[in-house]
Amino acid sequence: MRRRGWSLLLILALVAGWFGAAPASAQPPTAVTLVGDLQTELGCAQDWDPACPQTALRPTGEPGRWAATFTLPAGRYAYKVAIDHGWEISWGLNGGPENVPLTIAGEVRLTVRYDDTVHRIGLTPLDLPGDHDPGDAGLVGKPARAPGTGQQFYFALTDRFADGDPTNNTGGRKPDKLSSGYDPTDANFYHGGDLAGLESKLDYIKGLGTTAIWITPPFGNLPVQTVGELSLGSYHGYWTLDLTTIDAHLGTEQGMRRLIKSAHRRGIKIYFDIEINTTADVIRYTGGTSDYVPIADHPYTDRHGKVIDIAAIAGDADFPPLDPKTSFPYVPEVPAALRNAKKPHWLNDPRLYHNRGDSTFTGESVTYGDFFGLDDLMTEHPRVVRGYIDVYKKWVDFGVDGFRIDTVKHVNFEFWQEWSAAIMKHAREIGNDDFFMFGEVFDGDPKNLAPYVRDTELGGVLDFAFAGNAVNFAKGTTARGLAAFFATDDLYTTPNASASNLSTFVSNHDIGRIGHLLGDADRLPDRDRLAHELMLLSRGQPVLYYGDEQGFTGGGDLWTDVAARQDMFATQVDAYAQQKLITGEPVGKRDRYDTNGALYPDLAALGRLRADHPSLATGAQRERFADDGPGVYAFSRVDREQRIEHLVALNNASVPRMVTFDTLTPGARFSLLYGDSEPVTATEDGSVTITVPALATVVLKADRSVASPAAAQSIKVGAPTPGAALAGLAPVTAVVDPGRWQETSFGWRVAGAKDWQPLGTSDLTAPSVRHDVADLALGTLIEYRAVTVDAAGHRSAASSYGSVGFAVDLSVPDPGDGIVTVPGTHNAAMGCASDWQVDCAAARLELGDDGTWSKTFTGIPAGTYEYKIALNNSWEENYGEGGVRDGPNMTYTTTGGPVTIFYDPETHLSRVETG
Repeated sequence: MRRRGWSLLLILALVAGWFGAAPASAQPPTAVTLVGDLQTELGCAQDWDPACPQTALRPTGEPGRWAATFTLPAGRYAYKVAIDHGWEISWGLNGGPENVPLTIAGEVRLTVRYDDTVHRIGLTPLDLPGDHDPGDAGLVGKPARAPGTGQQFYFALTDRFADGDPTNNTGGRKPDKLSSGYDPTDANFYHGGDLAGLESKLDYIKGLGTTAIWITPPFGNLPVQTVGELSLGSYHGYWTLDLTTIDAHLGTEQGMRRLIKSAHRRGIKIYFDIEINTTADVIRYTGGTSDYVPIADHPYTDRHGKVIDIAAIAGDADFPPLDPKTSFPYVPEVPAALRNAKKPHWLNDPRLYHNRGDSTFTGESVTYGDFFGLDDLMTEHPRVVRGYIDVYKKWVDFGVDGFRIDTVKHVNFEFWQEWSAAIMKHAREIGNDDFFMFGEVFDGDPKNLAPYVRDTELGGVLDFAFAGNAVNFAKGTTARGLAAFFATDDLYTTPNASASNLSTFVSNHDIGRIGHLLGDADRLPDRDRLAHELMLLSRGQPVLYYGDEQGFTGGGDLWTDVAARQDMFATQVDAYAQQKLITGEPVGKRDRYDTNGALYPDLAALGRLRADHPSLATGAQRERFADDGPGVYAFSRVDREQRIEHLVALNNASVPRMVTFDTLTPGARFSLLYGDSEPVTATEDGSVTITVPALATVVLKADRSVASPAAAQSIKVGAPTPGAALAGLAPVTAVVDPGRWQETSFGWRVAGAKDWQPLGTSDLTAPSVRHDVADLALGTLIEYRAVTVDAAGHRSAASSYGSVGFAVDLSVPDPGDGIVTVPGTHNAAMGCASDWQVDCAAARLELGDDGTWSKTFTGIPAGTYEYKIALNNSWEENYGEGGVRDGPNMTYTTTGGPVTIFYDPETHLSRVETG
């Protein structure tokens, strides 16, 4: 689009925009003209001419509606409508005075519409493709399954698993605990587990169906650190000093090679846990304090004293040099004995750390603060990026199969993009195409987990959202909670990623064990088993935490994380020995490798089931049924090659449940693979009726492939609706027959472009992906395409379009006023996708005749919960204790009966009544 000089008409248009449109005339318009810097392209003599007949709209016959069709070339434009050939009245963006932006990539035929009753302007591209055509062939793809995925993990805390070589228990140091870190009687010190012990128990681990072992960080650690007033051992491996070698407490590089080789012979991969965010705590701050100092109070400066924004220059090759004495809010100091303790040597440079004090785990301190006092790397610095790439390339060369990465959200996002791409590129270059990485993003909201899967090459993340929902389901909350949770899986779908990449779990070394998280629920062994059944039979890569198979629960007087880090070998820690197994039996002081103990036989059976039926590991997951309350959640798992339907039904109610639902395989006989149920035969319309025992799971398999329909199905794009506003991770959905097996591929393009850009292929129950439009210009007109392929190979397609930032469909958006929600730790029990979900419809209160808001919720298990009041589906305005805006969380305790939450909009006070 050519640049133009200023004109009187343009000045008048801008003045109209600055001062606002005049009030609407009492009389309907006699003329409506499309005006803007697109008019000369449409045949006018000049732009911004309200009298140009070539861009006049015409009455449509509908009251207040005007329209005309134009062919517009590629460009970035601004436009509005002028009334009655002048500037006295004009309308623009969202019925206001501002000009409307528009970006198109090529020639487009557009119908421009104007509704004088709401003063909105609409656009309709006229050449959107309709049903399937040959041009769709390049868009159709397979659902993403990353190389190396489909694993069943076993997470072993090496020091606590098995002691195969007692000679290394002190790590080659003096035997006193404050030197060696070794004291098997203290839960906070080394206990003697090592690589040799792991190798000796590989068959035990393999018996559970394990295909990959994730071990805690194996690198050289500072054996003992002081945290507050406590001296603690680094048995967990996260206080690294030497990233170039294996910690002497665990063994040697030769021992690691033996472990990897022995595991590979058994078909087991070895994954290293790695820590990039921090190293061991050797830096001290002059003055003796370590409170976090915000950037606003003391910004970073280069060595010349110039203020710099390290976030804005993250990764830049010309990152300015820093001075340890002046560039940071604290002056870093390292004791003489530790100044060269770290390896590689670049880690000893104090200028490569944030030096800003202890994290408060809020705001900017999440990435800039020291994680519980550990030295926090300045991962924005290119020297740190290069150094970490070099370090971990060497361990890829060593033969490890993948990495689990700690504290990912505490590192700037740009680091992960550059580092993960370099590591994966190197793995492919040396022929390790199955190398895979997943990160720990400690967050229960799928919206916050998804970017690390979508926009980096980490591959996957630990699915904390799954963990929360699985625990709640096992406690007996509504099955609709699982339905809402799995409905968010589209957040992860791209051409290269999907929710199948995620690592699911119900216990770990931080949050504790499922047996402890279940609290005071009844029938604990059954609920523990149910949570693991959900984990092992649903989408994702399950991670079994060591000891869960033996019924370890944790608890007692230890911290939650330490309480869940028990010894598998005969413990000498009294607190561990006094803990109860899930069966109620004391742990005692004996080895716990019994293949008949607690849950081992059940978990081993599930592992064999996954191995024998790959659909249960990597197949599509299609929801079939969800009770509205405690009861059955059922889904199908279907492999895209064999297309044999496997039905999984889990019942979290305390009584058996008979349910009827549709399948994908009409007329099929479903035989029992797991659990206690009778074989069933689907009716001709595909429905089955099954009974699922209380707190149990059944798995059934069809005797034939899913139905192959005789004709192509109908399809339409459900979102965006034509002309809808697009923002953030905009949902793009298709409406198809839920009774058919199908895969649906989605694509997008800027209007006027010829080629579709793939968004991914969905195999979800309701086909859906997300389009990240955050970097697209306001007003960009986007076209979408959905192509579905059924079991017979029939293809159907449909299109829609949207506009970035605002709607072009003549609608007046709902401002959202008058929505009150109660985000909190009870949300999953209410049927939300996750706890603290501020925009969950299931957590909305209702307005009463007296002007106050309230709602009674059922199905919330006994316990104590935290919550807040939020307005209009946003955290922007929220109220806590005492009606204080942004105040502390409110709490209530329920025995499991009805919970009624009240809110007074005048005082912003809330109260809870429990039944």
